[in-house]
Amino acid sequence: MTKVVTPPSSRKKPSSSKRLCPSCLYWDPRPEDGSGPGMGYCLERDIVTAIRYECEYFEETTPSKVAARNREIYGQVEEEGDEEEED
Repeated sequence: MTKVVTPPSSRKKPSSSKRLCPSCLYWDPRPEDGSGPGMGYCLERDIVTAIRYECEYFEETTPSKVAARNREIYGQVEEEGDEEEED
């Protein structure tokens, strides 16, 4: 599987006063792990971590980036109305 990563030069510079993880493309809050509030899984670092205020891997989530990542993981998914019915 090919991993698409935005080059560091085009990533937004993190602000030390903003909680980055909840708005990061690589963040998964993992509520099922029971790790508590403020904890989650970083897909880029491959670790369970507390929410960070500075991170060299931070990439802000946008709908198009999420869709591209989902296509990488799951492939192209057809919409429900797109299937042709045979009689």
